[in-house]
Amino acid sequence: MSASASTGLQVLRSNWRLFGLGLLVSVLAHLAFAGLALWPRRKVEERVVAVVEVRYEKTPFSVMPPRLSRDFAFRKQAVPTGTPVVRSRTQRTTTIVGSGRGGLQLGVPASRLWSSHGGSADFQVAVGGLAVAEGLIGMPQFESVAIGSMKEPERRIDMQAEFLDLESINTGKYKGMVIQDPTDKRNVKGFVYLALAWGSVLQPSRQRAVAQLVRAINTYTSIRAEVDDQIFLDSQDLFRAPFVYITTSRAFELTAHEAANLARYLRSGGFVVADNDQPHLEYGPAEASLRAMFRQALGRDARFVQLGNEHPLYHIFFDFEGGPPPGGESSVGANAVTGKASPVPYLEGIYLGDRLVAVYSDKGYGAFWEKEFENEPHLKMGVNLVVFALTQRGSIAEQQIDYYNQAGR
Repeated sequence: MSASASTGLQVLRSNWRLFGLGLLVSVLAHLAFAGLALWPRRKVEERVVAVVEVRYEKTPFSVMPPRLSRDFAFRKQAVPTGTPVVRSRTQRTTTIVGSGRGGLQLGVPASRLWSSHGGSADFQVAVGGLAVAEGLIGMPQFESVAIGSMKEPERRIDMQAEFLDLESINTGKYKGMVIQDPTDKRNVKGFVYLALAWGSVLQPSRQRAVAQLVRAINTYTSIRAEVDDQIFLDSQDLFRAPFVYITTSRAFELTAHEAANLARYLRSGGFVVADNDQPHLEYGPAEASLRAMFRQALGRDARFVQLGNEHPLYHIFFDFEGGPPPGGESSVGANAVTGKASPVPYLEGIYLGDRLVAVYSDKGYGAFWEKEFENEPHLKMGVNLVVFALTQRGSIAEQQIDYYNQAGR
């Protein structure tokens, strides 16, 4: 044995305990690592909880009205009362070709009853005791029969009362339509929108007057009246208004465009009531401006005439046998020193042809309409003014009914 090998054995013998302890520690460490590697792992699950908070807010639910793609129109044609309905009851022999237990049948008598109802035809066929399996039956042919109108020309609007539902056409397109029973002047129905007239300089002094007049119309009549938006004398909306109320307490002047528009309105069927809100002054600034307004618009045609007590204006709905009720001009007497006006027992009007197109009131009715008491005669006079404007021949309201009848149905 060599010296080096001998030395290694001696070292091993002298340190065997130390080597054994190291070997034991190494084995234990390997076992520990192997145990950790082979030991089953726990699954760690994480749960995420989401909290959702729902809040309910009160939101108003609204249904928008349908938008019409075209103007509202009826499909059915109104037929005046008393118009005969065409019906025919005939006995005819129809050749029916069919097969039955009796063999071929030709020239079988058939009884028919048919009538015309709103453009459709119906019929009944009865064959005496024979079974018809299949056959050809001719449809009845109706001949067009011209039926003359039974309405009198002067009552052509009034006679539509049974057939024209004015509420159904109150869609805002028309500003006023009424029908008055020719046998009962208090039996008038329909609708109307009233508004105050404004100008570039003209400002109405009684802005509650129209609202009070609307309430009186709804109280005394079957006309459904509503307050409309303000209307300007240079607007095209003026031509849809059958009644225009102008009142002022100050001086004003129309522009050239306003005067021309007002003239076209009056000549096209319009009706204006001009009410002086300073009637206690003898030819004050308001009266001078209102009279000049008509002269500026109508020129030489602006001729003021007195409306006597027999005028239909005083009897169209309520009767005023003694003429129009007194207004603000009667609160004071004539006085040459103070310049206060004397009572005026009449209204004045302007005619274009046979049609009354304007009424000038030196009464200051608007001030009475605004009051809550002691104004019944003045409100009733206002009702007469509106009803007259709506029912007068050639008025805008009458033209709108004619236009609806021709274009809408």
